[in-house]
Amino acid sequence: MLVSRLLALLAALALPLGSVQALTWDETIDGELSGDGNAPTLIGTLDSGVNLFSGTMGSLGGTGPLDADVWNFTIAAGYYLTGINLVDYSAQSGSPSNASFMAIANGGSINMSDPSNHLSNALWGYGQDGFGNTYVDLLALLDAGPDFGGIGFDGPLPSGNYTFWIQEGSDQINYGIEFVTSPVPVPEPGSLLLLGVAGLWSLRRRRLR
Repeated sequence: MLVSRLLALLAALALPLGSVQALTWDETIDGELSGDGNAPTLIGTLDSGVNLFSGTMGSLGGTGPLDADVWNFTIAAGYYLTGINLVDYSAQSGSPSNASFMAIANGGSINMSDPSNHLSNALWGYGQDGFGNTYVDLLALLDAGPDFGGIGFDGPLPSGNYTFWIQEGSDQINYGIEFVTSPVPVPEPGSLLLLGVAGLWSLRRRRLR
């Protein structure tokens, strides 16, 4: 029994890492993302590593219907959201001066008329990334503090359920955004040993008193 379990474990460890597929949502394939803050598209739990969202949002020429994109996602226990990276941002008009809106909130919805309960919100786009350069750190923009009122947060987002909203009111935008999740760092064995020794020393001091 023990031998068979060990063989099964070794076989699992031998699987190529390339067989793991990251989560993606492409509006041209998977359908339109919701534009309703009270009923966002439910993405589910993000995979470990890179999760790509791509689509179109905004208003063509500033006169057509306004298309916001809103999605809800979960970060699994033991993981952090360590990156929101802009990999594509192109305006239908070709204008280099666009600055779109983004916001993130705790839970399964986001208030699209009152930003006070948002974790954070900010403007993003050409003006933030030097005319469309890729891998722009949108998480850092949100972490820097809400631009339009909100709660704020510090550092990578821990496990939990969140809703993300992007919108552009004066142009139609094609975008690609990566959500990157990473495991919670595990202390080195030496650090664990030091913590254990410190705990035992503290317990001994209490008993001596």
